[in-house]
Amino acid sequence: MPKVGIVISNYNGWQDTVQCLQSLEKQTFRDFEIILLDDASPNDSVARLREHLPPNTVFLPQEQNLGFAAVNNIGMRRALADGCEWALLLNNDTVAAPDFLETLLRQTPEGAVSCPKMLFLDPPDEIWFAGGVLDRATGKVQHLGGHQKDGPAFAQAKQVNFITFCCVLLPRAVIEQVGYLDETLFMYCEDVDYCMRLGDAGVPLWFLPDARIWHKAGGSAGGMLSVYYITRNTLYLTCKGKSRAYARLKAAGPLAAGAARYALTRLLGRRKGRSYGAYRGALDFWRGRMGRMQS
Repeated sequence: MPKVGIVISNYNGWQDTVQCLQSLEKQTFRDFEIILLDDASPNDSVARLREHLPPNTVFLPQEQNLGFAAVNNIGMRRALADGCEWALLLNNDTVAAPDFLETLLRQTPEGAVSCPKMLFLDPPDEIWFAGGVLDRATGKVQHLGGHQKDGPAFAQAKQVNFITFCCVLLPRAVIEQVGYLDETLFMYCEDVDYCMRLGDAGVPLWFLPDARIWHKAGGSAGGMLSVYYITRNTLYLTCKGKSRAYARLKAAGPLAAGAARYALTRLLGRRKGRSYGAYRGALDFWRGRMGRMQS
């Protein structure tokens, strides 16, 4: 049975995914399987990916778009069902150093969750993520080292309270203790929620810079869709478990800002339908959430 299940989800980005798979074929550590999921891409991703699958790959194309959280949960469950001791969640728009997996496994403390140093694919010596800081009160995170040149300042392993799920190594025991990603979030902020849950469970999070990957960044989504989900999910997390009155108070400002942004977009005549849909979707989502919250 493989020691590590590497979970990768693809949506319309088969070219990036193929590059990622090619870097995994060069790993010095070989006791792993790749669990590749296609999240119902409307382009030719499934056919293209079938042409480039490494032999140690389980390919699971989905019939409908489930979102990042749900497809990664499918992959994590498959990894555990296959007897893996670890699940590694990895974005498809990444390229891994040949010793990345070997280093990450060797340096991760027992019972901990960990991540590598993440650099931009272009320029390749610029930091994308060197550990993170999470403000639990607001749900906001800070990427340490963002857009700075790599160097000695980012060469020390350290504990952090946030890891981006662009790349995260999760022990089997931690998944069994903490559970899976919150599928309500669909995409974005699932790592914020999970890091909060890890903190509540007393699980340490480690940034391990000797392990390295390069990240294209921004390949999966963007524009109003990203703004919508990040805003919606940040509000959801800050209000999770709180009263209806608290949720109304926290949601009022962002929804008003969304309405103003929509009005301005209409006035300027740009992207009318998509902006309106994002605002209306956020409003409908919060009406539903507040209706289900306890007073």
